Amino acid sequence: MGFIRENILKIIAFIVILTIMIIIFVFVFGRRGTFVKSYSNLELSLVNAARKYTNDNQKLLPNTSDEVSKVNLDTLVNENYIKDIYSIEDNNVKCSGYVEILYKNNDYEYIPYLKCGNLYETKSFASYIKENVNVVTSGDGLYKFNDTYVFRGENPKNYLLLGERLYRIIDIKDNEIRLISDKRLNTYFVWDDRYNTEKNSTIGINDYSVSRIKESLEYIGKYNMVKGGKDAIFSPKELEKISTHDICIAKRDLSNGSIDSYNECQKVEPNQKVSLITVSDYARASLDQNCKSIFDKSCVNYNYFSSMNSAFRTVTGVSNNTYQIYAIIDGVATPSRAATSFISNIVIYIDGLSLYSKGDGSYENPYIVR
Repeated sequence: MGFIRENILKIIAFIVILTIMIIIFVFVFGRRGTFVKSYSNLELSLVNAARKYTNDNQKLLPNTSDEVSKVNLDTLVNENYIKDIYSIEDNNVKCSGYVEILYKNNDYEYIPYLKCGNLYETKSFASYIKENVNVVTSGDGLYKFNDTYVFRGENPKNYLLLGERLYRIIDIKDNEIRLISDKRLNTYFVWDDRYNTEKNSTIGINDYSVSRIKESLEYIGKYNMVKGGKDAIFSPKELEKISTHDICIAKRDLSNGSIDSYNECQKVEPNQKVSLITVSDYARASLDQNCKSIFDKSCVNYNYFSSMNSAFRTVTGVSNNTYQIYAIIDGVATPSRAATSFISNIVIYIDGLSLYSKGDGSYENPYIVR
């Protein structure tokens, strides 16, 4: 007790200094960590205001998936649906913004955008990738082909997590992001098993527009399960983000080894939610200098598709006959009977207007959108 009485002032001073240091630490480092979360809350407030406003003005809502409605922050403030929004770091910096409204999956999606001077700006995922991931000309990474951003190589950072399912980003074009599931679905498909008059046998017809695989994938997109099944394929988070898109389904001649996807896109199937890769997708992802054709064995090298599956079925039919489609077997484009059953990774699109949340695209830290 004598020690405490003799050093009481020192003890009090130590406690005061320690308390001040803790407060400073929490203010500096804790506050820094809450900026994004707090801005997310501001964006949520903006969305809630836009929901109330469009509920009172329903004629402003889009009627089809091709339409996009927009409500400005100034309008919401002037109509007393929300107060002015200011930067978290500096209350003198007034934020501008708007909410885009999309019609998806028979519901409305509200996407907020805020800009608070130079202190904060909402980033769409597509914009984030284009602005923060360097476009390269060698090695694993993001490449640019005309207006399309493509991930290539053995280990590019192109992982994206939707709910609990891991995907790989194939490419980004016009703010549309194409993904392929990192793992195959645990169910068997058949591309087509109809009677073929050319071969007088039930070996299938290679017209994607009327194929069994199109029916199966559309069924998944509509009912979220395979025919005859009862287990959901997609989580609520995946369903929220999946968007419909036109997919490239033109047939291709066996003499055409071009890696360019131009050929496949001469015909499209509109408004699809779930699909497969095209025959050129696999070869395009390879960095092997000897992969010059979809038929080159070297395309299996330096190619992230190789780590996902040793065999893929594609949406691309063979134009030389009516019963074969292109499969990728050990990296090589190979004609295969349409009636052959298979299990497969699936391809989906998500809207590039989805907002970047976190992640660097690595397996350990995949991209996450909100």
